[in-house]
Amino acid sequence: MSTNTRKTNTSKWLNASVAITCVVLLFLCTRFFKIIGEWFELEVKIGSYSVISQVASVLIALGTFIYIQKNQQVSTFLKDSFTEVVKVVFPDRNETLSMTWKVMILVTICGFVLGVFDYFSTWFLSLLPGWFLG
Repeated sequence: MSTNTRKTNTSKWLNASVAITCVVLLFLCTRFFKIIGEWFELEVKIGSYSVISQVASVLIALGTFIYIQKNQQVSTFLKDSFTEVVKVVFPDRNETLSMTWKVMILVTICGFVLGVFDYFSTWFLSLLPGWFLG
């Protein structure tokens, strides 16, 4: 794969991920303004509150998208991050299952040891008042 094609693919993925992130931001802003409107009864106080809140949400998401696209430092950071993520090698199925079983066994052993320690420390502490109040 040539370097030019790789840069094109990288920029397509980055633009798509930034666009998806801004759509999620749009949804979150819309929900935030709706909840704030309900809490403070802004729908009653401001007649066109829902329109204003939706326009504000769109402007926030669009502004974020434009800022990320135009800011060279952010764009460089995203490109470098994407380049590093592409280099990640994920474990295969057998390795994942093996590690999962090891973690489950280790957690079970640790839970058992902590349970025994808790039982004996509770038993020991229940004896202390008898020793001192005797």
